[in-house]
Parts: sequence; structure tokens; C-alpha cells
Amino acid sequence: MNKKRIRQMNTQLLRRLQRRPAGDWFARRKDFLQALERENYMQRFAPLLDGGRVQCAQVLELCRDTLGQLCPQEPQEGWLACAFSFARRQLFPEQEQEASCGAGAAFLLSVLQVLFAAEREMLPFDPLWDFAFLSEEEQADSPCAAGYGQMLRLWKREYVYEMMRLGLEVTPFRALEHIAGVHHIAVTMGRGLKESGVPVDLALVSGAAAGHDIGKFGCRPGERVPYLHYYYTDLWFRRRKLTDIGHVAANHSVWDLEPDYLSVEALLLIYADFRVKQTHGAHGEEITHISTLSEAFDVILAKLDGVDEQKKERYRRVYTRLRDFERFLIAHGVDTTLHGRNTPPRREKPAALMTDGEALEVLRLVCVEHNVRLMDRLTGLRSFAQLLEQARGETDWRRLRTYLGVIESYSLYLRLPQKMETLAFLYELLMHREGDIRRQAAALMGAIIADFHAGYVKERPAGSRPLGNITDIGQWKLYLEQIIFPDHKLMPQHRSWIGYTLKFVVNSLLQHCHGREERFLDCLLAYCRAGGRVEAGVAFQLLDTFAALPLERCTPAQRETLLRFAESSVRYRELTVRTAAALLLRELLAVMPDQPRVRTALKKLPCGDSTSLTLLRDRLLAGEAVRLPDETISEIFLDNLKTATHWSIRRVNILLLAEHAKAGGAQVLHIAAHFSNLIKVSDRVTVRHSAGGALLELAPLLSVDQRNEIAVELCRGLELGQQEFTKYIPEYLGRFALWLPPEQLDELLAGLSASLSSSEGHIVASALDTAAEILERYSAYGQRFAEPEELRRGRARRLLGMLMKGTVGIDAGTQQEAMYLLGRHVFGSAVLEREEKCRALQLTVRRILALCQEESEGGLYFYYRAAMLGKLYRLMVEQELSCGGVPFDPPRPVAFFPGTFDPFTLSHKGIVRAIRDAGFEVLLAIDEFSWSKRTQPYRIRREIAAMSVADEFYVHIFPEDFPVNIANPENLRRLRQAFPDRQVSIVVGSDVVAHASSYHKPAEPDSIHSFDHVIFRRAGTDAEADYGCLSGHVLELTLPEELEEISSTRIREAVDANRDISHLIDPMAQEFIYRHSLYLREPLDKPVLRTEDLEFLPCGAEEERLRALVQRSMPASAAETVLRSLRLSGDDVLLLCHGESKTVLGAAVYRCMDSQHLFSRLGSAELAAFVRENAGGRTLLVSGLFVPPTPQQSELGQLLLTEVLTLALGREYTYALYMPLEGFSDAWVRELLPLQGFVSVPKGCSRSALAVDMRQPIILSNNVDTTIKPPLSTAPPVVAAVAEAHRRLQEAMTKLQPGSLVLSLSAGVIYHRLLRRITACNGVPEEPTQPRKLGPDICVPYGKLLRGVIVPNTVTKTLRTDKVYEPDLSSYSIEAYPDYSPLEDQVRTIRAFDRPAILVDDVLHDGKRIRRLAPLLQKTGTQVKKVLVGYLTGTGRDLMESLGYDAEGVYYLPNLRMRFVESTLYPFIGGDTIRRSERLEGGLQPSVNRILPYASPEFSPLDPETAWDLSLCCLENARNILLALETEYRRIFARNLTLARLSEAVILPLCPDKGGSMTYDLSRGASTYLDDDIELLKRMRFAPKEAKE
Repeated sequence: MNKKRIRQMNTQLLRRLQRRPAGDWFARRKDFLQALERENYMQRFAPLLDGGRVQCAQVLELCRDTLGQLCPQEPQEGWLACAFSFARRQLFPEQEQEASCGAGAAFLLSVLQVLFAAEREMLPFDPLWDFAFLSEEEQADSPCAAGYGQMLRLWKREYVYEMMRLGLEVTPFRALEHIAGVHHIAVTMGRGLKESGVPVDLALVSGAAAGHDIGKFGCRPGERVPYLHYYYTDLWFRRRKLTDIGHVAANHSVWDLEPDYLSVEALLLIYADFRVKQTHGAHGEEITHISTLSEAFDVILAKLDGVDEQKKERYRRVYTRLRDFERFLIAHGVDTTLHGRNTPPRREKPAALMTDGEALEVLRLVCVEHNVRLMDRLTGLRSFAQLLEQARGETDWRRLRTYLGVIESYSLYLRLPQKMETLAFLYELLMHREGDIRRQAAALMGAIIADFHAGYVKERPAGSRPLGNITDIGQWKLYLEQIIFPDHKLMPQHRSWIGYTLKFVVNSLLQHCHGREERFLDCLLAYCRAGGRVEAGVAFQLLDTFAALPLERCTPAQRETLLRFAESSVRYRELTVRTAAALLLRELLAVMPDQPRVRTALKKLPCGDSTSLTLLRDRLLAGEAVRLPDETISEIFLDNLKTATHWSIRRVNILLLAEHAKAGGAQVLHIAAHFSNLIKVSDRVTVRHSAGGALLELAPLLSVDQRNEIAVELCRGLELGQQEFTKYIPEYLGRFALWLPPEQLDELLAGLSASLSSSEGHIVASALDTAAEILERYSAYGQRFAEPEELRRGRARRLLGMLMKGTVGIDAGTQQEAMYLLGRHVFGSAVLEREEKCRALQLTVRRILALCQEESEGGLYFYYRAAMLGKLYRLMVEQELSCGGVPFDPPRPVAFFPGTFDPFTLSHKGIVRAIRDAGFEVLLAIDEFSWSKRTQPYRIRREIAAMSVADEFYVHIFPEDFPVNIANPENLRRLRQAFPDRQVSIVVGSDVVAHASSYHKPAEPDSIHSFDHVIFRRAGTDAEADYGCLSGHVLELTLPEELEEISSTRIREAVDANRDISHLIDPMAQEFIYRHSLYLREPLDKPVLRTEDLEFLPCGAEEERLRALVQRSMPASAAETVLRSLRLSGDDVLLLCHGESKTVLGAAVYRCMDSQHLFSRLGSAELAAFVRENAGGRTLLVSGLFVPPTPQQSELGQLLLTEVLTLALGREYTYALYMPLEGFSDAWVRELLPLQGFVSVPKGCSRSALAVDMRQPIILSNNVDTTIKPPLSTAPPVVAAVAEAHRRLQEAMTKLQPGSLVLSLSAGVIYHRLLRRITACNGVPEEPTQPRKLGPDICVPYGKLLRGVIVPNTVTKTLRTDKVYEPDLSSYSIEAYPDYSPLEDQVRTIRAFDRPAILVDDVLHDGKRIRRLAPLLQKTGTQVKKVLVGYLTGTGRDLMESLGYDAEGVYYLPNLRMRFVESTLYPFIGGDTIRRSERLEGGLQPSVNRILPYASPEFSPLDPETAWDLSLCCLENARNILLALETEYRRIFARNLTLARLSEAVILPLCPDKGGSMTYDLSRGASTYLDDDIELLKRMRFAPKEAKE
């Protein structure tokens, strides 16, 4: 070791001695410190740093003389033990103090600290001796960074590490090795998890692991260290205000795994602590091992004292959870062997490709991950407070119920401040308008108070006090006072609601405080022991609460108190108090039958003002039920329906009626009907539940017809009632339905199933609630009605199928409710037998896993799913411990059923059922290979298919990232390999086998011919089918004729007419189609693109057809002059001809000039000089446009002008001049040219010439006509509106950069020129051939061009790409168009065609789309033959060369300034997509148009005035086009074109995104919204004018 390092060590020692706690001894010993500095004291320890571990005893020998100077009297126990004790006292000051040797101990510890720091630098890292604390970078993003930094400072100041090193030499224990090993494992695993993307607070992990056993040094002699060190660990962290870290550190026992929800940091610590175990050697010495889980299990089990079977069972449970957590680590690529070989997270295959057993194992890991992510959201104080605020602002009671469920599941792990926040929030909910929410909040309050100290439930030292001043009893007294005596400032109704919840709080508390009931009840009973008379309202609340108590758990003294209170209460004047007292006496009579004072109190009860109370008293005194006269029953019926009747009287009435009926009294049906009516309409929740319970008691007394009548009434209430009433029906309807015989029960289930497709969310939710209630209690049905076991199980599957159907419902509320019910009433049910739960899991395991794999984690959906998975995980663990796991039947053979399914019909469902019933597992493959059909987006079709078969088991949706083209043997081989050891059959129709080209190809390995087949034949087909081409087994099935009549054409026709189609497709799918406006005016087949009947041809000036055109275009005298001028000028002529008839439609006269020829052609030196000055290159001269005066004159002139301009641009001409030929009448041309940006030249140069700069043109794609559906696209008013809009937009564009070229490119012309190039590249004719003969290539449009059309004789498959903006427009990315498969999957589909690709787009400039696609094409091995685009820029050409693609454009533009696609500027017609998680109704997509007032314009630099003018032009154009569409739509279809039906007019309807809080009224027309936006835009420019008087 060099001298410099020794000097550094000496400096460190001096600094350490001057800081606390050593500074307390050395601050005034300056002479001593100076002597150390002169000596260079640390030099004497240099021999110890020779590559081995520093021993404390060796250090002591080298500094013993110095210690003698500091403390002449050596400690009796020796210096090492003294220093060890000194360090312990720094951690736990309550240890006995020995100040006499403090200076020596502090000095020795400081020396050791410096030496150990040097040792760490010299020796390799040892996981059992060293601590790899976090770097500053790792701490940066940690919420616990501040606390962690404080802990590291305390770690040094309090000599923690030095104490542990001393402990190795002065005690027989190896605590350092254990703590360091645990820290190493926890931090290493945590780092691996964080790298894989799992949210981990590494500072919390490191701090908790380093301090988890620090409490072992605080245990006193004689105390049980294994049981008490948790307490002292918690104490150390609390004293230093490091409660976040201490909370995890102090709860690291394996028993801390028993709560359902633990943070990943806590799991990492418990996992690490589990693996670092100590055994004893031959001489009793401790030996530390880093073990595997199974090895550690054996070690711990051997060490646990008093292990019985129950404790072993508990231990197996927590071991199982740890094993699942280790599998979770491995799945995320963490190397649990600690060799540092972390890998990327494992990508699980889709659920549909798994066996049930594989899916179950993956689902367990999903449950673990969900728990980790849930706890990440809830662990921090800030995030938990945010959760409470979200719940506080929630208005929907079902969603609020879920927040309460999350808090309930998590409450055991809440810290005390969070528990106090939660209690305050729950107290607020006691005033909620929904009675069920008040009940749930009250019950949760009781549970939290009972488990107030559940965060630390381990053994405490004798005589220790609870940590802190906040106790469970204190909170109980606080909220008792607030519930019994609410703030007088509250409204009377709210005070009443709060008071009525007292009994729910009390009962919940008693359920959770086993062994502590007496303490809590004494606090409550103190309110009735007061000497004075209790106020009537308070007395009623207390009596009502006491009557609901479990009196058998009360002590005799507490029952005596209750009896005295009841005796005093019977004398109250208020009827409600006396009624409540009677009900309490009724309960006391049951537990104290021999106590005469109960009967005496009843006899003293005044009842003259209430018939009901009189009857109740007489019933109790008589000791048996009293039959009621008919008149009394009628009076009770009437009394119960009066709003003035107090709810306690109604409860008594219900009790009397129920006992009358059970005693054999008359009018049982009427009483049952009365109870069902109360369930439906009562204004008090308590009355509803009392009536429901009484109705269930009467169910066995009713005849079959009577039960059916009551069930029908309840069902009617379920369908017709309002949400605040219907939500109470399912619980009692579901349980009552189980008294119906099978036939009537099946009818009820059919009604519930139909309700699942309702457009009213609360009706769907109520139907699901009822089905869940029936399923949960269904085991009782077999005891009431005898029927075959298969029928009984089939009905149970039907009920479970209804819940699974809800998980793919058409709105988020339905999906969330279904998941809630699956968790609460199925997998987490306390009623359903575990065997039935496992049977449900066997049927649904892959469906549930698929839901978890597909859905996002956004919003409340995450919490619903977390609640379900928590219950499911508990079931899986319990089943493994009890039965070794969930048993599954052997996997079924696979039936691969490919199809477009556009949409999935009842015919398809019939096929699926038939195949499933034949013993197959059906995989529905929504394919993309029917390229000639116009289909809905892939995910729309997939969603419809999924909801259609959600109630069918053994049916799954094939993954979208696995394209299978049955004509591609490579794809089919992969399909076989995906199901090893399982037979795969292909499902097709007999017509496919007869006509599909794949079956006519020669057979080869893995071709379609080698597969088994399930073939469906049409009913009534007598001819024997020929399946000779198939070498595999063939199973032939036939569908019923009524299902075969279903077709996509019939569905589309019915949707256009807005008719019911529930007899054609699944009812839920019908609701989905109509809600999202699908299949409106959608033809089944894509149109075939045809060549345009226009052609541009060069022409000589002497040709007769030119002469004839000029003569048609102007008077004869002028025509001759123009023709003579044309011949003299030598200019070129371009004819526009009709392609088929060759009729000449127009001509353009132009000339491309070099600068040296300007004067000779222009004849003006001034004009030639002006052009040279401004052109900067070659110049285009346009000298004439000849088009006969017809309505199409401007349109044809525009086409000619665009053709000439693009021709010149392609030759890199930079300037254009218009100077007409002599005699040319050009008034209409002078109207057209300014729209292209032409401006007049200075008058000194020419009076007639116009010029434009072409160096950086503005490109405008004229494509609005391609966005409108026929027949509206060809309606004259619509065509005129589109043309006028384009003219106005051209005019506005010229103001962006005055004098620059605005080049209008017709999408139609580009379409048809691309068509010629595509067909030529593919080697096929331009016109469709019969029979169709396809070329070898596949045409792949990847932009907005050629969507929804087919190139003749060419396989045409579009890559649906889109520019998707973030909501704040901060950035965008190229992604799949909404509802289409991800781009990676679309490219795989293209590859599956196994054809060279011709990529097609409208423009290629910066190439963002092709840059995004190129790596995907390369990855999949897709051959790109050519890239064809509408116009190609110089930048685009460079990009194609760099990518190695052969690119060609219809037009070549060397450069451009700006580019606009006209449709994207028009709201509701076009735009760019905005990323939103929620799908809008009406088939609309949220979008942005880069114009005001939606967003700042994309183009720049641009002055605000010009931007405003352009935005106004675009809005008015869009409004005018939409008005024309709405008018024509009303004329053709006799109905209004609303937003809900906009997809009938616009191919891809969009709507301007206005944030998540704004929605559109689908019954309004789009033009009305644009009127509002125009008004809003005008506010942004004009200041309001003062009103005129």
C-alpha cells in the first residue's frame, strides 16, 4: 500500500474522530489528534492490508497502547466486546451504559471503519461480507432516495458494519454473513427485475435488506431473538424516522407472505431472507449458506420448534407463494443462481396455443405480476392518496365499489397514516346516497379499526408499549363518537345515514377482532351506561345496533348492560325507540330464555299506538308464531307501502308476515308478491334486504306456479326498473330462481342471456349479477330437483358462459362487472365448493389468461382485474396444497377454422358447436387472406367473433401474430409445430375443397392435402363430394338449413335498413355493430381499379386534330391567328385525349427554355432580364391552353396545366412563365393560373405575362373524392361542392408563399397511372381477365393510396398504416391504423402470401412510413420487388437508394416546400389519428386536423393572419361538403345523415378530438359541429364589437 493511500486513511480517521459519536470524546483532545497526525497513525496497520481479511483482534493488538492512553483501565470483558457493546448502544440506547471506556471503544471502531473501507477497495466482492449499496444514478429515481441516503449516513455514524464484523469475533453468531447475503440476493434480484421493466424501488430494497436483522443487536439477554428481533428492527427505523424502509424491513418473516398483497420490495426481502440460511457444523459453529428454495425449505422446517401439521400447512402455503415469485423472477430474465447471467424477459406464447396446464402456470405468474404492479400503485403515500381522491370523485356506485374492494384487499398492508386517511375517507362515504356503499364503507371501517396494528403483529418484549400514540382503541372511540353524534352542521338526512351505519361498523369489527371483543364492546356499551336519559335518536341507533350484535360473543356483564338499556328504552314516547327495544328484547330472549326480566320488560312495553308493535309483543310473550287475520294482513300491506311508515316498523311487519306464512297462514302468494314488490320499490335499503330474506324463507312454501309468478315479477323489475332500484334485485332473484323447476329455470336463464345484449348498461350488469348469484349457490339445486348430472353441469357451464360473455362485453362497465363477479362469486366465493371452483377454472383458464395478455392496464379496469386475479391466485394455491393442483382432461385434438368472419354469424357459431361437440378444440383464425373482399378491420372482426363465442367453451381465437395461409406449406408446418402431440384438422366448406387453388396444387410435404379435415357440406347437396386430393382423415358434417341461409349479404342489407339481425348473428354482436355503425353501405367485394379514359399525347403544330380543337375553342378568325402564331413560335403541344375514342379534349402549348434562348422567344429584353434575375435556372413557358367552353373546361385545363408543370419539374426547371400566343383569348386561363401561384410580372416587363417560382413548390393532393362512398361520391351536388372546395383551397394556398408554385395533383390521375405501372411490373393486363389469371407479385399499398381497391389480375393487400399523434401533439409515430393488427403482424401476413411485393404509396419524400416498414420487411424475409409512388422527391430517391429499393414515381419533384393532402385538412372527412384508449361510438375515430381551432398549423413559417385564413377556408370547405352530403343523403335515403351514420357517406369517418371529457351527440349532423367550430375560430381573430344602440 503506497504512502498516499495511507495518508488518505489517516485523514479519514481524524475526520471520523471529530464527528459524532466519537466527537463527543475527542472534540477537546486536540493534542491527541495532532499526535495521530504526526505519527501518520494508520501506517502501523499497513501490514494487515496484505490481501487477506482484516481481523479485529489483530487491529486491537496494534492499537492497544493507544487505547491504554485513552482508558488506562481496560474493560473487564476486553476491548473487542466493549467496542461491540458500545456500537450496540448507538443503535439501542436502552442497553446498559458504560461511559468509562467510551473513548477507547469509539477510537477502535473508527480505526476499524477506515480499515474496512480500504479492505473493500483491495479485495474482490464477497456476498457474505460486503454490501454493494446503490450508486447515485440508481438512487435518482427512487421515492425512498432521501431516506436511503439518511440510512447510509447512519450506517457509518453508528458503526453498524463495524459492529457486525466485531460480532463475528466476540459472539458465536454469524449475523453479518446472513445480513450481507440477504442484501446481495435482494439487490441483485431487484436490479434484474428493474432492468426487465418491473417497477422496483431499489433504495427501498437495499435499505430494508441491509437493516432487516438489525434488531437482533437490540435483544436483551434471555429474550427470544428469532421472535423479538422484528420488534427491535421496527424500533430502530421508527426512531430514525425511516418508517418507509422500516415497514418492509420489520416484516420479513415468512409468515408475512400470508396477506394476499405484498409489494415487490417486501417479496424480494422475504425471498432473499428465505434463501440465506445457517446450519451448524460438527463443533456447533454456525455455517452460512446461500441455498436454493427447496434446500432452504428443509432448513427452516428443521429449525421451527413445535411444528405440527397445521403449522406445516401454513409453511407450505407461504413456500408455494415464494416459489411462484421465483418463477416470476425467472420469467423476467432474472438469473436466480446469482451468476449474473440475466436474459431478456421470456415472451410467453399466446394462450390459444397453450395447453390448459401451461396456461395455469403462466396465469399464476400473471397473478404475481399483477400483485406487484398493484402494490406499486398503492405503496407510496402519494399514489395511495391519489387513489383515495379518484375514489372520492367517483360518481358511479359500481366503480366506487371496486375502489373500496381494492382498499379492503390492501388494508392489511396499509401503514398507520394511510389507515387514518382511509378511515376519514370511509367516514365521508357514510353519507353517500347509495345505501350499499354506506354499508360497504361502514364494514370496511370496522375491519380497518380491528386490524389497526396488523402491520406489526409479531411478538413484543415483555412490558413494551405500542409504538406511537395512535391505537386501535383510540380510533374506535374517535369514530364511535363521530357516528353516534355526527357534526350538527351536517344535514339531518346525512346525520341519519351516518347513525344507521353503526351496526355495520360494529359487526364488521367484531368479525375481525377475535379475542378482543370485550375491549371494543365496552367502549360501545359505555354510551348506554350513562346516568341520564339518552336522546331518542341516539337511543334508536344504539338499540338497532345492539339487536344486530352476536350476543353469544358478549360477556354476561355486557348482556346485563344491554338488558338494562332495553328495560329503560321501553318507556320512551317515540314509537321507533320502543320498536327497536322490542327487537332487542327479542334477541335477548333467544340467548337468555330463563331471564324473567326480559318478559317483564315486554309486558311493560306500551303498544297502543301501533298494531304491528302489539302483534310483535304478543308473539314474543306467547313464544310461538301468530297467524294474522286477513284484514290485518291487508293493513300491513298498505302500511308497508306508505312513505310515512318508519323503516323499523316495516321490518317488524315483514317479520310478522313471514312468521305467519311459515306457521301455515293464508295468502302466502300475496305475501311473497308483497315482498318482491318491496325489493323492487322500497325507498329503504334495510327494508329491501329484509323483504328479500323473508321472500327466500317463503320460497319452499310456494307452489311451482307461484314461484314462477314471483320470479317473473322480479325479472320484470330487473328489465324495466331504474338502476337505483334494480341493483337490489339480482341477489334475491338469483337465489329464488333455484327454487324453480328445470324447465322454468332454463326459461329464466334464456331471458337473462338475452339481457346481456341490452344497450342499457345497468340491465346487462343486473343480468350478470343474477347469473353469478345463481351459479354461486347452484350446488343446492341438485338437492331440490333430481336430474341427470350432465344436464346439471351443462346448466352450470351455461351460467359460467354468461359471465365469460360479460368479460368481452361491448362496454368497459360490462367487462369490469363480469370480472368482479368472477372474482367474488366464483373463484373467491365462500359458498361455492372448491371442486366447483376448480371446474370453473378448468373451463376458463385460457380465456382468463387471454384477457390478461390482451388488455391494457389503464384506468379502473386494472383494479377490477387485480381483484379477480387475487381471488383466483388464492384458489390456485389452496388447490395445490390440498389436492396437488388443478386436474385437467387430456388436450383435445385441434380444429383450425380459418375464415374472414365478416361478420361472425350464427351459422359460423353452429359450425363451431358441432365441431366442439365432436370432441375437438376449435381455434377460430380470423384471417387476412381473402384479399378481394372489403372487410372490417381485423380487430373489429376479432372482437365480434370473440363476443359471439365467449359463452362457448373449448373455443378460442387464434393469435393475430400467427398468420396461416392454407396455400403456404411453410405456414402449415408452423401450425403443426405449434401443437406438438396433438392432431390438427383444418375446417373448411366443401365448396372450398372443390374450388380453392390451394387444393388444386400438387401435394407436397406439409401442404394442405396432408392434413385431417372437418368439412361442412350444405344441406340438400346430393352429389357425392370428391375428397380424393386429401390424404388425411375427413370428418364430414352438415348444418341445418336455417343456418345455411345466413349470409353476409343479408346482414349488410338488414343493417342498411336498420332492421333486427339477432336471428342472423349473436345479439351482443348486433348491439356492437349498431353502436359502432359498422357495415353501413358496405359492399361485400372491393372494386377493381380500372384505367382512366384520359391520355396525354404529344402533337405537332400542323396536325389536323389540333386545328379542329383550336377552332372548337374560339371564333374562327381568332383561331387562324393563334394557329399561325403557334407555327411561328415552335412551341411544343400536349394533347389531352379520351383514351378509348381518342377524342381530343384539350391541349397545352408550352416550351422549355434555357436562359440563352429567352430573348429570342419572348421578344422582350426587359422580360428576359426579369426571368434571368428570378429563375436561377431553366424556364418553362406556357403559351396557351385550348379547351372547348364546356362545364369541364376548368377541370380539364387544370389537368393539362398540372401535366405540363410536373413535366418541367421532372426536368428540374425552376421557373414558369405564362405569355399567351398572339390572338389567344385567355380570360378563363387567367382565372386558373393564379390558383397555381402565378403572379403578374412588373408592368415594365410585360402587361400580359404571369410568372411563378418552381424551386420549392407547395404540393396539394386533390383526393377528397376518394374518401366519399358511392353513390354520394358521384352525385352532382357533391361533385360540385368538392370542386368548389378545392378551388377555394388552392386560392388559400397561394397566400402561404406568394409567388411560389402550388401544384394540384389529382389522386385520380395518379391512381390510374400507377395502375399501368403496377400491372406492367406484374406482367398482367390492365383490364380484368376472365377467368382471372393472377400475376406472380403482390401489390402492397402502405399509405393512403389504393385503400379498398384491387389492381386488376394482381393480389392486392393493403398495409394499414397511420400517423398517430400523442394527445398533446408533442410527437407522432407510424403505427397500424386503429383496429387493425400491429404492423409486425400485417407484414407477417404479407410474407405468408409468399409473393414478391410491389410497395405503393402516394408520395415518397421523408419516407417515415417506409423507414418504419423496412426493418419489418427485412426481418420477415419479405422480398420487395419495386416501390411505386405517385410523386417521388429527390430526398425520397436518395432514401430508396440507401435502403436498396428500386423506386419509381409517376411524377418526379426534385424538391418541395410543403405538402398537403386535402382530405386531412377537412374535419370529419380526414385527418391524422390521436391516440386514445377508449373507442368512440358511431364508428368515429378521434383525429386532429392541423388547422385552427384544433391545433397550431403544422406549416411554418407562417404569419397568424394567413394561418387563420387558411383554417377558416378548410372549415368552411368541410362544412359545405358535408352539407351537400347530408342533402343528397336525405334525398336518396329519406333520413338524416347523422354522426351515427356518417360511415354510410365517408369511407373512414373521423371526428376532431376535443379531449377525454367531451363527447359528440351522434344524433346531430357533422356540419352543425363545424358551424360551432367556425364560430369558435372567428372568436380567435375578431374582437367583439360594441352593440349599437
